[in-house]
Amino acid sequence: MGVSKLPLAVVIEPSACLAGTIVDVLSLRGFRCLSATTHIGAAARILDEARVDFLVAAVPAPGEDRSGAYLADARAANQGMAVVILLSDPGEPADEAPASAIRLCKPFDRSMLEEALDRAAVFGAHG
Repeated sequence: MGVSKLPLAVVIEPSACLAGTIVDVLSLRGFRCLSATTHIGAAARILDEARVDFLVAAVPAPGEDRSGAYLADARAANQGMAVVILLSDPGEPADEAPASAIRLCKPFDRSMLEEALDRAAVFGAHG
């Protein structure tokens, strides 16, 4: 199977260390991963992608350009996209996130991340 045939996961997280950990976990699950520090940056990076299968995204920072937030265009084209939203605070608003997104509050450990990814995959598979 060629690299381009692997399902695509996009990680939007400003912390390079955390983004790298999430990319590592998703790669071990068989995903090809793209990472960006902002939502608009991620939206720009996937313009040539036909399909996005998984999204793990931090809530946009205050003042961040919300264009393409939570890969809105890609979600519309990929109804089965699994989504995990990373929150800095359990009460943090994530109004633009899809209602079916699994919310995961920082800090979290690898087992909590794995569980959130599993849950999101189930919800994503059911549209």
